[in-house]
Amino acid sequence: MLLIFGKFILFYLLGTIAFALYKVMYYSISKKLITKTVEGTKLYWALNLFVKDGKKLDDSDYFTIAVFAVLCTIYL
Repeated sequence: MLLIFGKFILFYLLGTIAFALYKVMYYSISKKLITKTVEGTKLYWALNLFVKDGKKLDDSDYFTIAVFAVLCTIYL
């Protein structure tokens, strides 16, 4: 039981770090593209639609990481 709990904690921490880095990279690259895109175009609208306001993880992100960690713990 302790081994399963340890695996879950390990996968949760690794998943949180990886997803946070992914989200920061995605946000910074998208913001650079938005500043280079002409305002009023469809690409500008799409980039503004898909880029969230911040770099922080929210509750739904933590839930997704927890589900991923549980699945990894069960199957690995």
